[in-house]
Amino acid sequence: MLPVYSVTYVPGLYPQLGNTSIEPEHVLLGLVRENKGIVARILTLSQVSPDDIRRQIVNRPAFREKVATSVEIPFSAETKRVLLFTAEEADRLGHSYIGTEHLLIALLREEHSVAASILTTLGLRLGDVRRTTAELSAELSTAPVSPTHAAVSEQILQIKLLVQQLSETPSGSQAQELVERIGRELDQLKRHLGG
Repeated sequence: MLPVYSVTYVPGLYPQLGNTSIEPEHVLLGLVRENKGIVARILTLSQVSPDDIRRQIVNRPAFREKVATSVEIPFSAETKRVLLFTAEEADRLGHSYIGTEHLLIALLREEHSVAASILTTLGLRLGDVRRTTAELSAELSTAPVSPTHAAVSEQILQIKLLVQQLSETPSGSQAQELVERIGRELDQLKRHLGG
């Protein structure tokens, strides 16, 4: 996930589009450059192509003055509101991070922006995107975590040590305890491997 403050700046793009400030549609352009993650899944589920979004933004008439690429370009008032909405949306969904999915929702909340207009024209709706984001986030949080090689190796080593102890232990209750511990370790390893 990209933090909100790392929206991609494409040198010359904003002036090329005739803007003296960074608008929500520029944020949207940066957002659709990411081809994986929750936003990409939302767009796919909604049958919206990032290329369609790009075309709609680039083909919009630009009636603003051109500026040099060396000039620092400020955020517009709309973009500042979008960034505030992004944090609100993360809080609303109970997330402890701010991700691109929250930014997409925030762009739809800024209803009178070009970005929101493009997204709604392509069929995205605020309520639907919120709902899909919540569902996909819940799905990701319940997905089994892929264990690291080191964690799996450590568990295998523990099992080997337990088996060695078992082979050196006379039969009885102590042996039975070791067999149960080995069983628990194997079950845990199986869970880690998603089995």
